[in-house]
Amino acid sequence: MGKDQKIGNANGKLRNFIIEPFIPHKDAEEAYVCIYSHRTADTILFYHLGGVDIGDVDAKALKLEIPVGSNSTIEDIEKVLLTEIPAAKKS
Repeated sequence: MGKDQKIGNANGKLRNFIIEPFIPHKDAEEAYVCIYSHRTADTILFYHLGGVDIGDVDAKALKLEIPVGSNSTIEDIEKVLLTEIPAAKKS
């Protein structure tokens, strides 16, 4: 921490870390989710496969845009994002 690091073509100091306990699981039990905000909406990206090597998330992930000032429902999320998740695991 605080020392110059090179990751790919980027150089800089690492200042923030997220450390989580390891919970044993199978690869098939992982998923990827990203939520980000921009001027006109909040965007949720979801991909039914997770892990460190998921590749090009923008090309693979399903996307749900929630315009500013509106809400999404569980039904919206299930219909748009959880299409590859078994019904028993959607909740």
